[in-house]
Amino acid sequence: MRAFVRCLPFTLCLREAGSRVVKILKALQTLKGTIKLIEMSKQLLSGHTYEELKEEELKALDLDHFDHGVVRIQPEGWLYPGTAPIYLDRLYNMEFRSDDVIVKTFPKCGTTWMQEIVWTMLHNPNLDNPKGDEFLWIRSEDISLDMMFDLKLLKGQPPNYYLKKFNEACPGKKWEEGLSLQLAEVAKSPRVLKSHFYLSLYPDDILDRIKVVYVARNPKDMIISYFYFFEALKPFPMVSTMEDTQKRLMDGQILYGQYWPHVKQAWQKRHHPNLHFVFYEDMKADIMSELRKLNEFLGTQLSEEKLEAIAQYTSFSSMKARGEPLQDDIFHKENKRDVTFFRKGKTGDWKNHFTPELQKKMDHWIKENIADTDLNLKWALAE
Repeated sequence: MRAFVRCLPFTLCLREAGSRVVKILKALQTLKGTIKLIEMSKQLLSGHTYEELKEEELKALDLDHFDHGVVRIQPEGWLYPGTAPIYLDRLYNMEFRSDDVIVKTFPKCGTTWMQEIVWTMLHNPNLDNPKGDEFLWIRSEDISLDMMFDLKLLKGQPPNYYLKKFNEACPGKKWEEGLSLQLAEVAKSPRVLKSHFYLSLYPDDILDRIKVVYVARNPKDMIISYFYFFEALKPFPMVSTMEDTQKRLMDGQILYGQYWPHVKQAWQKRHHPNLHFVFYEDMKADIMSELRKLNEFLGTQLSEEKLEAIAQYTSFSSMKARGEPLQDDIFHKENKRDVTFFRKGKTGDWKNHFTPELQKKMDHWIKENIADTDLNLKWALAE
């Protein structure tokens, strides 16, 4: 009995210690679960993961212009504004329609031109549709745009014209849940949508459900257009030089990701009956030939006469004469009547901007990236 009494404190001590161990193990399990939950929250529905860039990285890349920073989509390392993951998951779950057409490009590769062509062929073949007078970026929704409304200088909301259109078309809804995505939801069929997102960020069966028109452009001309576009944007106080931007393109460190994976993903799918791949340079060289191919792909069955009228209506000079694709004053201008968005619309302008050294580096970069493909871009190389 005495022995039992003497052992009682020790027994109680063991029980207390055991209880603490159990609590510690439970705490560790909870922590592990929390960490796992955090890790899961960093994964997109497409299977990609993402990580936030640190402040010093943002400044080094001239991307410290967003309220919620910038994320790097892995494993490829594509750069997008910090709110992109929210909209990418909503886009992944978007209800597409069988008659949808997405005009898809890497930025500054002829997107707006092709958008207007496709929209006109489907909705304005006689060139008498009153909606044709609306701004293009309103009647043909950019489903990769919502993340850009996070720019600091926009002060927490989209440009006024977008907001007005949204409030009219989507009463009672919140633009923060995706202004362009929700405008697309209420748009009448056939929808002509625009997107700069990679094909791999969509569901695997996306090409079995909709049509995609993909436009590729000489990356030398693309980066010149990219630089001037962002330099002209008021909400994007760019401090990078032309040469900085050119080098970042080759390093895959510009906004919207990396050029070659974007093009290659579409090129690999070019034989799919629902994907039409076209080069900007071919459109400039022979627009009628490309319109005939589009006519067949879209099933619009337009006459040669109508195609000729559409070619004129969607020419660079005609589109520039109709003004900016958006009403809001978001571009730097010396004169309000100037049209900044439509700059030159030419091929080969890179020759006026590249140093011989940079030209040599970019030629090497192009050759290196097409070596394992059947992409023929001889016209992109220096003569």
